[in-house]
Amino acid sequence: MHSLCEIRQIMVDLRTFEERLREQTSLSLNEALCLCQVGNGMLEPGALARDLELSPSRLSRIFDSLERQRLIQRTLSTTDRRGVKIHLTKQGEAMVEQLHSIQIELPDHLKTTLDILQAAEQEGE
Repeated sequence: MHSLCEIRQIMVDLRTFEERLREQTSLSLNEALCLCQVGNGMLEPGALARDLELSPSRLSRIFDSLERQRLIQRTLSTTDRRGVKIHLTKQGEAMVEQLHSIQIELPDHLKTTLDILQAAEQEGE
């Protein structure tokens, strides 16, 4: 059993990580995660919302921000006139490359948590 204080420290560390990410890229964590998923070929907003566990309205605000930064472009689906597809712009592609190579130091509690999760995942393989 873990104490509430331990969970709180993970949240604090996650905010610290997001601040460092924003300093280096001008992106929030959710914006960066969204760009990475679009870069991995996930182009449909519904699939992105489910994958990132974000509400459609929150995802729409993220898209608005990424579009203002000229990192994504929304286009109408060719198969469904009501549907929208998300595509990276050239600047978006460059940002995804930067995100894959960025070096941000992880706060201690967050690093420990990720190490534990990775070890548990390897045991399950």
